[in-house]
Amino acid sequence: MTIAELAAAIAMLGAAIAIGWVVGNDFLARFGPRSPAAASPSAGSVTANGIGLPERALTAVAGFVLFCVVLMVGHILTSGAIFSHALPVPVAGLAVLVYGAARGSWPRRVPWRKLAGAALVLSALFVFPVVAGGSSLKTGDSLWHMGWTNQLLSGEAVPVGPAPGLADNAYPWGFHALLATMTRLVPGGGLTAAFTALDFLLVAALPLGAACLARLVASRAGWAAAACMSLIGGWGWIKAQGAVFSTSPSHAHFGADLVVASPNGMYELFPPALPRELGLVLLAASAMLLARGVSAREDRLIAGGGLALGLTGLVSLPAFVDACTWVLALALVMRGPRMRFLALVFVPAVVCLALWAAPVAIDYVRYGGFVNVAPALGKEWAPATSLWSWGVLLPLGAAGIALCARARAERPRFLLAWLGAVVVLLGLAILRGIVGWSLLGSPTLLHQGRMWPTAHILGAAFGGIALVAAYRYLAARARVLAVAACMGLLIVGAISPALASLAIARMSERGHGGFVYSGSDFAGGSFVSAAAGVLGPQDVVRTRGANELGLYLWQYSGARVAAYEDPRLPGNDLRIRFADLARDWSRRMRHGGFAPDYVALPAVRVPGGADIAARGPYDGRTWVLMKP
Repeated sequence: MTIAELAAAIAMLGAAIAIGWVVGNDFLARFGPRSPAAASPSAGSVTANGIGLPERALTAVAGFVLFCVVLMVGHILTSGAIFSHALPVPVAGLAVLVYGAARGSWPRRVPWRKLAGAALVLSALFVFPVVAGGSSLKTGDSLWHMGWTNQLLSGEAVPVGPAPGLADNAYPWGFHALLATMTRLVPGGGLTAAFTALDFLLVAALPLGAACLARLVASRAGWAAAACMSLIGGWGWIKAQGAVFSTSPSHAHFGADLVVASPNGMYELFPPALPRELGLVLLAASAMLLARGVSAREDRLIAGGGLALGLTGLVSLPAFVDACTWVLALALVMRGPRMRFLALVFVPAVVCLALWAAPVAIDYVRYGGFVNVAPALGKEWAPATSLWSWGVLLPLGAAGIALCARARAERPRFLLAWLGAVVVLLGLAILRGIVGWSLLGSPTLLHQGRMWPTAHILGAAFGGIALVAAYRYLAARARVLAVAACMGLLIVGAISPALASLAIARMSERGHGGFVYSGSDFAGGSFVSAAAGVLGPQDVVRTRGANELGLYLWQYSGARVAAYEDPRLPGNDLRIRFADLARDWSRRMRHGGFAPDYVALPAVRVPGGADIAARGPYDGRTWVLMKP
């Protein structure tokens, strides 16, 4: 990672936060409390219905996603003009900032010292691997999301995938709209810098989500819940006795701890940034708004929570499924008319989600439904093993649950109802594994790996409630003992994330464990970089001599691939979601694939006098891009 890329990422992060703050506070002004004092966008203290500075900050994340979704709608309506040109996004962002300045939307009474301390600790754990290793990208899902986003940046109205002529807009585009927006906000920044900026944003937003859930019960539990979310790992360090981390759960040596996709959602703060993490933040924002709206009997705030629910679905369908169960659980325990509440939530949610889901539903009927595109489901740990990976958060969370169960107030019941929803979903996920449900070709919707991050952020909220209660109990007897006990607990909990941070930085620097994007094959001047400057979504490219190179070219340019072979799959190698289109692809592959516009091959195979479009090194050899 160069200094310029890091500076661009920080600039993108700052612009996203500022725009999100303006949009989020305007959102609260329109959907939030009616009283002028409670609706003040600069209020740093807790208002009558609990909308304080942390809640406004969490709403700002949803506000920025809403800004990106509005731009995406404009992009679709203009047939791909918004993200494919340099000016529309910065102009729209500047207009929002000018509007915010005119309205006086900026926060006051911000606890800068506490924020600076938290930023220092979180950066040391979660930003350090990105900066030291040189990239926040990792093989796997990042490849697909980067390719889809590059298609938006190159003028496609919606991201349609790497298959030529086969529109496959079956993945929610909210995540890609956000990345495209961040890329265009800072001229010359680039998509890899946008991924880094999103990584940095999630490092702050995930603890913030846990804090806002805990503050529903105890207004002073926010900092403690944020610490539980971001600083407490499991017990794997006892067995590891060193800086180790496994990037494949199936190869884990330390149970469910010190492994990617751990049931301990703290590891979600490590790179790369993926839709599930952003969806988890939006789920927390939606739940917070709904709970505040129900408590204050504010229909507009409930409708605002419904809109946030729709945004969650545009980013991550598994998170949307989780959020819907939270809504139903909240309806069961709330006071007041339940059907009215459900209508206020689901009408705006469905309207928002329909921006993507309605065209997909039409294609579902046109193209014969969905097929399963997952080569293999990820490892599912036994529930006891999963909970053990939480470390000291497990007893803290249990204590928080007990405290909420004893409380007679309304909001503790909300958290307990959401806990019940999580337990039900985990039970269904275990049953799915036993029965083998396909769920319309998407068995991952009820995969345990989708449920545990949601359980963990709720567990962090319960843990924060218990940690504050324990501190108060001890401080009433000896303040020094209270501080020492709480700090000691957090230090012990932070051993695993500290070791994981060192291990990820080392792997990324050496190009191991899928952290290959800081290597020479993807640097400026490489073949992938040079060819991406020539190719676009309308081009079809065939690679000869390196099968994976075709997808890398799609990842960096949005170009389609003429042929591709995934050894893990017997067919449908590009994971096309619609059944008829998947059959069309497989049939074309049996007859030699698609006719290419460009061919990528080693330079030694190039005939004399060939028209070379791009040249550069890849995998230790010189490659060229040429017309066939």
